Amino acid sequence: MSRITKNEEILKRLKEGKSISLLLGAGFSAPIGYPIGNQLNTKLLNCMGDDFAFSSAGELCICKDGAKPDLGYKNSYDWYFDFCKDVIHYYNDNVKTFDYEEFYDYLKEVAKNDKGLKELFEKGNYSKSEFENFDRYVSQIDNIYNQIVAFYLEDETGKSWYDDEPTHLKPTFDGYTGFLNCIEELSKNHIVNVHTLNHDLFFERLNRTEWINGELCDGFEELGSPFYGELLHKNRTYKCRLSKYTGKYKKKIRLYKLHGSKDYFVYHTNKDAILYPETFIKSRWGIDTTAFRKEIKKKGGVIEYETDFINYHPNFLTGTTSKISRYQEPLLYKKIFELFKENLNKAEILIIIGYGCKDLEINRYILEEFGTEKPCFIIDPFTDNTEKLGVNAKWIKKAIENLLLSDFNL
Repeated sequence: MSRITKNEEILKRLKEGKSISLLLGAGFSAPIGYPIGNQLNTKLLNCMGDDFAFSSAGELCICKDGAKPDLGYKNSYDWYFDFCKDVIHYYNDNVKTFDYEEFYDYLKEVAKNDKGLKELFEKGNYSKSEFENFDRYVSQIDNIYNQIVAFYLEDETGKSWYDDEPTHLKPTFDGYTGFLNCIEELSKNHIVNVHTLNHDLFFERLNRTEWINGELCDGFEELGSPFYGELLHKNRTYKCRLSKYTGKYKKKIRLYKLHGSKDYFVYHTNKDAILYPETFIKSRWGIDTTAFRKEIKKKGGVIEYETDFINYHPNFLTGTTSKISRYQEPLLYKKIFELFKENLNKAEILIIIGYGCKDLEINRYILEEFGTEKPCFIIDPFTDNTEKLGVNAKWIKKAIENLLLSDFNL
């Protein structure tokens, strides 16, 4: 009779057809060099705009050689950036030590009524008019700020899009080998629901590994989508089909980006000369984000393309309190959070990686939907946050690279 290993025993005790939930925070992407916490705060505080510019459509633009793009005259979005940069320093000097999420709450909830900030604007060297007033500038910072945050979401090699990556073969993946080994084993007989608070695209990159091998889905589908973007290559323009959110999850490993993503955009449809948000789509590397298109079939087989000129920045959530109100937005986030609650309720175990337990609403969902009686494992080599998620939570003081299936001692 063959001896049953510890790993086989764990897998046997997790019944077939059941599910496992994961919750990933910024710490999950840290091993590959993504900035977390104070690192991102420092980048934003030191941002001078020396390596990017804003187009007249409001899109952040970069050059392949890293130099600042020369787009001609200084447009209104350049002025908004100047003000955004000054507001960051005003906040750090006069309100509280800069934190990129708390600063976003300040922008949404306080800035318009801050007399000191208004005085800074009035004395500042910004292009002003009756239309381009203080309220206008404050409202436009939102669009500028999100693009700057997205600009700094890159790994240690400066990469943030991974669609050109080859399949990574076993036996090792620097920084993630242990994690990938566990995911491969757990997904053999179970649905693995991965919920992430990150905006970066690194987890999607793991789909092109021998461990996951294409078994990842995220609720977006390209097949049948009527949405397109334009890719300019060697003075030629190509239409590229873009995925739209359908809410269908059919594979073993399912990704739910609770706070959105740097490739998520809202498509607005034209009704009676007014643009309304219709659905979420995913952009691709190199796509012009200022003019997404929707294919519309007319009578007689004629095809026309409707254009959405509103988009130029990704749709993701930041802040500490202001983002919570957006959890109920029906177009995407409410749907994903309903699935998050359902997944937590059904999950046999919960594995948390790189999450500092600072989101009170996320914590509430865990305590109410997952509960405190089922096994919860928090992987963090530095901080013990188990007390915030119930007495049944277990702290695993290990790096992601070194995880073993036996660490989840059920």
